[in-house]
Amino acid sequence: MKVWKIVGPRTLSMEEEQGELRPDYVKVKVTKLGLTSADIAVYEGQSDITLPIVPGRIATGVISEVNPESRFRKGERVLLSPYVRDRKGRLLTKGLDTDGYLADYVVVPEDSVCALPETITEDMGVYAEYISIATGLIGKLDLKHEQYVAILGANALGLIFAQLAIYYQAIPIIIDRSEKKLAEAANFGIYYRINSSKQDAARRIRQITCGKMADCTVFECRSSQQPQLAFSLTAEGGKVGIVGYDSFISKLNADISAIMGRQLSVVGINNGAADMDAAINLLANNIVKVDNIADKTVDFLAAPDAFTQSIDSENNYLKILIKC
Repeated sequence: MKVWKIVGPRTLSMEEEQGELRPDYVKVKVTKLGLTSADIAVYEGQSDITLPIVPGRIATGVISEVNPESRFRKGERVLLSPYVRDRKGRLLTKGLDTDGYLADYVVVPEDSVCALPETITEDMGVYAEYISIATGLIGKLDLKHEQYVAILGANALGLIFAQLAIYYQAIPIIIDRSEKKLAEAANFGIYYRINSSKQDAARRIRQITCGKMADCTVFECRSSQQPQLAFSLTAEGGKVGIVGYDSFISKLNADISAIMGRQLSVVGINNGAADMDAAINLLANNIVKVDNIADKTVDFLAAPDAFTQSIDSENNYLKILIKC
């Protein structure tokens, strides 16, 4: 099996590994993998992750080899879960706590594999974790009918969260510095869009909400926005949701006086493990649309280019997929 490993800051190396099939494991031909902000953070050296490590939190694939007693069949399309339990029952995240899926083939435990419904393509499946995180965050924020929710970052997660907010009959306001991303947000039915490089976001939200500000605000840690903005956009007594990964969240700094002054509630979420089944159902029933989020796909052998382009064109690409 061929695997890509992050061996140092901004350095990927391809290696050959054996893929021996063990009991209760399956061998999967990886088909599509979506780069995430966590993968990019590790690649940039913005975390304390022990290297080398195979990146790739989530992927889709096709079963290529099974044991006779397996519940899966050869040729079955599957989702490779971002999460796995260790022997002590602790939740590990692929690409952060243990090797991920950036490989042509992987051998994984059966309990980290999920069959894909016919209505979900390989390209769609790579967004399941984003949907699960968004679902969990909506629950934590207790987002209600006709509440305004400001979303910092028109990236893939922001667009998915906004769609779910609309589904739950809330009113999303998406904020970004990229006109391209904001234009894409319009294609997903998001009416209120603010370019924070051209407009005063707080003033515009005050206008939209008739002076009360956003009931809830969502801040994604790699949204290219300042975390302080999330607090200033939120109404007194409102809620702020912070989405990120523990391994590099300490790199962010913010003045928390607004939290105290406005009596804000702040919740954090760093995984969607509890809502993966719900995410698959939302995808299968076409409640969340992801077809046009990926705006670039690169071949497996060009994986280093995908990482480089994700960094150099951070404000241009919504999502880069790797075809394995």
